Amino acid sequence: MADYIKILGIKINKLDLGQAIKEIDKFIISEGNKYVVTPNSEMIVMAQKDKKLAHIINNSDLSVPDGAGVVLASKLNREKLSERVAGFDLMGALLNLASEEGYSIYLLGSKPGIVDITRDKILLKYPDLEISGIHHGYLDKGLQKGVIEEINHLKPDILFVGMGVPLQEEFIYNNISTLRVKIAMTVGGSFDVLAEKVNRAPIWMQRLNLEWLFRLIQEPRRIGRMTALPKFVYMVLMDYIKTKIY
Repeated sequence: MADYIKILGIKINKLDLGQAIKEIDKFIISEGNKYVVTPNSEMIVMAQKDKKLAHIINNSDLSVPDGAGVVLASKLNREKLSERVAGFDLMGALLNLASEEGYSIYLLGSKPGIVDITRDKILLKYPDLEISGIHHGYLDKGLQKGVIEEINHLKPDILFVGMGVPLQEEFIYNNISTLRVKIAMTVGGSFDVLAEKVNRAPIWMQRLNLEWLFRLIQEPRRIGRMTALPKFVYMVLMDYIKTKIY
């Protein structure tokens, strides 16, 4: 198991992108099934009140730092995180790995129709990749049962789940013990980006840690969620001061 630190009580594994890929590859060729989560600043703030979400993250097999704020917060720890591991980048690397190694995948999430476009876009880049199945993420209880039965029949190596926080984390955690997959990973809005329904920030903005601003410009309705960023900074600083005093 990879080493980890805790930020505001939330586990974050100390891995860069390359190391995360190697760790997941080990999961795929080992016995049993495992799950991977991708916490960012907003998610860590949410987990302060949502104890189930905190429990899910802290009991994951791998928790990667999907956010520059998480990496910056780690600098207040003695053991720093080396880099941000964006969920989108990790998913892209795993698609490449699956294509090379012959691993099968299943796409679960996004709106009806979007996941179909996502599959087609992925196959344009990786024509030899085995996408064993797809389904949108709008599941009622009956539909969810049918999707799980389909996944278990197909037995994909990798299950990508993009339903948004905390629905995707809860889906995986509630069902991981019965899902016949090697790994299940949360991917947030990655399907929308792959389907080219949402644009990702230019590289220069990513390097300046301004991807959040780009997303806000594209989706102004996210303004309420952006309050989590200054809240995260405040909470991290208060936690740091508290540990220094006591």
